[in-house]
Amino acid sequence: MGTCPKCGKIVMHANLGDVTVGQILGQQWHGIKYCCPFCQCILGISIDPVALKTDIVSEILRAFGKHP
Repeated sequence: MGTCPKCGKIVMHANLGDVTVGQILGQQWHGIKYCCPFCQCILGISIDPVALKTDIVSEILRAFGKHP
């Protein structure tokens, strides 16, 4: 269990939000931001694993000539 670095409250769960991750003028991906449920301070950001899986399946289907 950890505490929020901004408000100091114990964080038992986090709120999720959409964010774009990537390089400036480079490739970008769907991401997730994890926020403190009390003060909305961003606790972390990562690539969205569900969106990544969906993108991979779509690309494979397109490569075989099938459209999702």
